[in-house]
Amino acid sequence: MKIKNYPFKTSAYGNWKTIFEHPAPIEIMSYQTGSVVIDLDGALNPYHIKSPRISGTVEVPILAHCISHKELGHFLLDAGLDKSYYHDPYGGMDVPLKEEYIQDKNQNIGYQLGDDSSKLNAIFLSHMHPDHIAGLRDLPKDIPVVVCKGEIEDYEPDLYGDFLQDIETVYEIDFSDSDAIAPFSHCVDLLGDGSLWAISTPGHTRGHISFIVNGLTGPKLLTMDVAFIPENISYGVAPSDYTWDVDKAQESLEKLNEFIGLFRGIEVITGHMLP
Repeated sequence: MKIKNYPFKTSAYGNWKTIFEHPAPIEIMSYQTGSVVIDLDGALNPYHIKSPRISGTVEVPILAHCISHKELGHFLLDAGLDKSYYHDPYGGMDVPLKEEYIQDKNQNIGYQLGDDSSKLNAIFLSHMHPDHIAGLRDLPKDIPVVVCKGEIEDYEPDLYGDFLQDIETVYEIDFSDSDAIAPFSHCVDLLGDGSLWAISTPGHTRGHISFIVNGLTGPKLLTMDVAFIPENISYGVAPSDYTWDVDKAQESLEKLNEFIGLFRGIEVITGHMLP
């Protein structure tokens, strides 16, 4: 597997208002590739002062989002689950920290994309937890995979399973050279035309990324796992389960909420919520 730097240029836009005044012909289609049962007292950090301290469990979808740009082609935001989880809730993984997921027949990302999977120009990963990357096993191995710099270093296939096996090239986004567009400190114009943005939102993992899609029907914010469920946004409390740094995760959530407050018409899609 080759690891390269993801190339990008400094944006000509200095603020989100101007960016949203120049939408692009880009659309998003979200696919449920399975589901997982999560604990609500970990989905909402029970130790945060604003925590509603909700107990119990909830089954939430595991998603992948296909981006279609009229001029630049097709891309995937996260890969969801591959077909192995229909027969085995652990996806065939025999590792110490294997995760248990639920999947219906033909719900995997490879089946849902069909022949269109070969048309993907790149797969952008929010982070490298199994429910976001297992679907790579369903997809052609020559499609470039893009992650934040640092995610590969923290990747532990011996513990969670090797979902990057046979992937030809992984590109890393180095946010240290990226744009600061308030309220965010590090933003990358992924396609170079202001249509798809990667926002550095560390905490859930060291190199977690959220996305903004700037389409003709209005901008959309994909929080990914900064917010598992809409209640993270409404209560202002980040998740604590499966989280690398809870304090940083909370800081990232507060930045997203600040952004949402500035653009109240923006559509918000949380990490485990179908639009």
